[in-house]
Amino acid sequence: MNNEKDNILKFEKFFDYNLKVKKLMNDLMPNEMDFYNDDTRFKYADKLFMIVDQINTYISKMMLDFNFPVQIIQKFELKINGIKNKINTKEFYNSLNLGYDYVLKFINDNISNMRVDFVDSVKKELVGYTLFYGDKVMEPNTINEFLHYVHSYVINNEEFYNMIPVNKTTSENGGCSEVNLRGLSNEIGNEIYENIVYSDLNSDYIDIINLEKRMLIMARDLGHATVIEIDLSENEILVKYYIPKNTNVNKTSRLRGLRENKEFATGSFCTTKDKIALDLSEFMKGIATDFDYEACK
Repeated sequence: MNNEKDNILKFEKFFDYNLKVKKLMNDLMPNEMDFYNDDTRFKYADKLFMIVDQINTYISKMMLDFNFPVQIIQKFELKINGIKNKINTKEFYNSLNLGYDYVLKFINDNISNMRVDFVDSVKKELVGYTLFYGDKVMEPNTINEFLHYVHSYVINNEEFYNMIPVNKTTSENGGCSEVNLRGLSNEIGNEIYENIVYSDLNSDYIDIINLEKRMLIMARDLGHATVIEIDLSENEILVKYYIPKNTNVNKTSRLRGLRENKEFATGSFCTTKDKIALDLSEFMKGIATDFDYEACK
């Protein structure tokens, strides 16, 4: 039982750390007053070093909690140490005299930027129920790219879903489709579970992880292994989705909140606690499967 509770806590901390890193990356952005005089420039450099060190702590914890490949951990350590060593030099302090634009370029090149081709490689390679998981993902270059890699690596990996204890399951009914409610058992989780079960979706295996302020769903066969991330922390609920295999562009174009519609699809929409269960099951009904492939030729 302790291991089950520990695994739920790992997921809770994972999302908490992810939000903290995003806030820290926002906090380290400079403003013009940081370059007003020598004193403000020195204070900014110290602040930048401290924030990068805090980011290192959180991302390292995320990777260690989920047993990331050693080579990724080592690459991240090299990147962090390189940034900290650069900040902690006389040359960097002197370069602060060049002002806002120089420091902004340093932050973008080392911390904030995310390349489009890197993001696409993550979407194509970090996909549930694949044999060589993430083998061909481009190497992250910035802290933000490492964070994106870490987030995608965890939420698209069915093995991590299996770490969370099952509260309700249809497997006992002997049907050909299995739906599992994992994690917490509460009103909103139970309602979503029941709606998905009775929607008769074209998926033979669905995992729902219900946490305190967040929910994850992975549905096999819907777009190969669609992942839905639900933020329950506010009154207005944000639903984000990623469909790794888009077999029918026309059908996908009708999905609510669609943002990208190519070989994969992404999007998001907002709903409320009163409507989330129905909105979610209706949305999942619209996701294309391999059976829809002929229609997109």
